[in-house]
Amino acid sequence: MESSGGLRRLSELYVRRAGLFGALYCAVPTLAWFGGMFVLLPFREVYALRLGLALVAGCTAAALANRFAVDMWVAKHRSAAGPATVCDGTLLGVASGWGTALVPPLTSLIASNHLEQAKTFVLVAWLSSAAVGAVMGSILAAIGRRHLDRGTPAPAAGQP
Repeated sequence: MESSGGLRRLSELYVRRAGLFGALYCAVPTLAWFGGMFVLLPFREVYALRLGLALVAGCTAAALANRFAVDMWVAKHRSAAGPATVCDGTLLGVASGWGTALVPPLTSLIASNHLEQAKTFVLVAWLSSAAVGAVMGSILAAIGRRHLDRGTPAPAAGQP
């Protein structure tokens, strides 16, 4: 029973800090990607520009996308039409995944010496982010369904 209380606290933390988690979903892979580039490729000044744009614009977009997806799931979970389903979490996870990986792959197009490879990288990154987002959204929705309170649903329009 103790693990249930721990999962409840973690679920509530995730709902409260969804924007931070979204920014981390963007920052960690972006830093790993650029870290690998800095180690394996000769340095070009444009890499620093790409990293800055990916972190500033990408993490902002990711935080907003994840916050929006979590708010939508929780709103349905606590509404009269709820509880939200795992399928809802999957679809919102896909949308959040796309929002998380929207900007960082696009930076590979800036001053690229290999434009076709950069385009392929962008498409693969977007498709894989949708798949990862679907899995993460499903897992988080399954945990949230079980451990988040539904609360009091708001009355429908026109009802007291």
